Amino acid sequence: MASERQLPDNSRSSKDDSLLSRFLKPPSTNMMSTPAQAGCSTLRGGGYRNKVALKPGHSAMDWSVLSNTKGKTGKLVTGIEKLLADPEIHKINNPQALKALQHGVPAFKIYPPLKITMAHLKQHKSADDCWCVIGNKVYCIASYLDFHPGGAEILLKSAAGRNGTAMFEKYHRWVNYERLLETSYVGTFIP
Repeated sequence: MASERQLPDNSRSSKDDSLLSRFLKPPSTNMMSTPAQAGCSTLRGGGYRNKVALKPGHSAMDWSVLSNTKGKTGKLVTGIEKLLADPEIHKINNPQALKALQHGVPAFKIYPPLKITMAHLKQHKSADDCWCVIGNKVYCIASYLDFHPGGAEILLKSAAGRNGTAMFEKYHRWVNYERLLETSYVGTFIP
């Protein structure tokens, strides 16, 4: 006598649902009242970002393309003429490094890297010629301003012509700035 196999009943009763609901996290009633940073569970309170709408053609991919084309030729760094005209720069830097810079070698390719003091850094704080320090490295961020997800204004206020390491660490410590700004590298910061 052949016995028929019983297939499991996949339909759930309301009793099953009530049992199951005890093990589920209750839905949050105030989900929107707490600002949060997408994708970042490592920030302490107060580290919230305000993103701005970027202009068309200013996405992260567009920055990558610009860095790998114009950046590789040294065209993303502004203010080099001002640097070369300063006699103090000639005193603290390797003559070969300065000669390479005068001959059009991009600053990020020069070794030993240029040495930049706070006095020199402060001369580069406009939107057209904006340098900042992140992790003891000086970067020209003038070309990056319009690509910044938080907007150009915040960078001009908090990093232009100064050390922006603390601000960067507060909001972007997971970002690899050395790769992001590789072709915008100017030199080493000398406090």
